[in-house]
Amino acid sequence: MLAGVILAGGKSSRMGVDKSSLILPASQISLLEHCQNKLALICAENVFISGANHPDALLDLVPNCGPLAGVYSVVNQLQKQNSQINEIVVVPVDMPDIRYADLDYLVKMGRESQSLCCFYKCFLPLYIPLTTEVIEYLSALFAPQTTEPALSNKQAQYALKRMINELQGRQIAVLKGAQLNNINTPEQWKQRCAGHSISKV
Repeated sequence: MLAGVILAGGKSSRMGVDKSSLILPASQISLLEHCQNKLALICAENVFISGANHPDALLDLVPNCGPLAGVYSVVNQLQKQNSQINEIVVVPVDMPDIRYADLDYLVKMGRESQSLCCFYKCFLPLYIPLTTEVIEYLSALFAPQTTEPALSNKQAQYALKRMINELQGRQIAVLKGAQLNNINTPEQWKQRCAGHSISKV
């Protein structure tokens, strides 16, 4: 069974406000609600939020270690619930223009290869089959440590890119017309609200 995971736990330091609460002018709903609606199209009611700022969210078991810590926390709690969920698709809350077709294709390609799957040089959204290999990798990565690693080492250790590479994940071609840019700054948000493509900063 497939579940969706929304990463909404970032500090939004460049934006200055919680990005998930930003309101899209056309629909008058928040980025979080917008992302929930997108994921519900392929995951039905199985949509989870990772992030401390939301009352219904699953909190990070290992704080301040980036997106992968959010993934680990959701997977860990699903395992404890003896859930029937055996695959997840992870989407950042600040990617409003991702389409159903993109997510559907990503899941299809991930299932076909039975491996982690992302678009080329774009590590989110990410399809993750909850295989024994994946669960053991995450458990070992976030096991309690006797010494605290330096922040730079943490960032490398907990990177999505590293997990995809080490578990021999698949990077697939981006579909024509896909918009996979994140919104990170007030300038990018203004561009998005004005109906323009988001330029990277």
